[in-house]
Amino acid sequence: MFRRFLFVLILTAVATAIAASPATQATQLERDADVIAIERASLERWAKGDPGGFLSNYAPELTYFDPSQERRIDGLPAMTAYLAPIRGKISIDRFEMLNTKVQRHGDVAVLTYQIVNYRRLADGKEQAGTRWNSTAVFHRSEGKWREIHSHFSYTKPELKGATP
Repeated sequence: MFRRFLFVLILTAVATAIAASPATQATQLERDADVIAIERASLERWAKGDPGGFLSNYAPELTYFDPSQERRIDGLPAMTAYLAPIRGKISIDRFEMLNTKVQRHGDVAVLTYQIVNYRRLADGKEQAGTRWNSTAVFHRSEGKWREIHSHFSYTKPELKGATP
């Protein structure tokens, strides 16, 4: 009798967990949508040659790693200076933001994702271009998310001089 009761109890708990799982996932996606939307809007502006989307969301104490730089870029003024020469020179026809994941810890959110940029060829076909891994760390202050750290790296880069 006790075993049957225990079995029914466990079965009910498992069924409840399975039934709640899609709802929980949907709630998680809705909760994460605010952070993802900030980054997506910045990427949309970037694709049109405007780094201002990122700059307007960066915190003054931003740190940034880029594969083209030897060292970390520290602070919003340094980041603004770094991006100034490329303003208006970036043109991406379309991008996909893949495998987004937001991890929240109080007023900190870590967004990780991959991005694939596409360009349209003269014949009208689309070609995948650069592929990136990205990490964006946000801090919520006074109800607004600000990016305090950003890191872009190439997906599967060719490493020079690396040995297997």
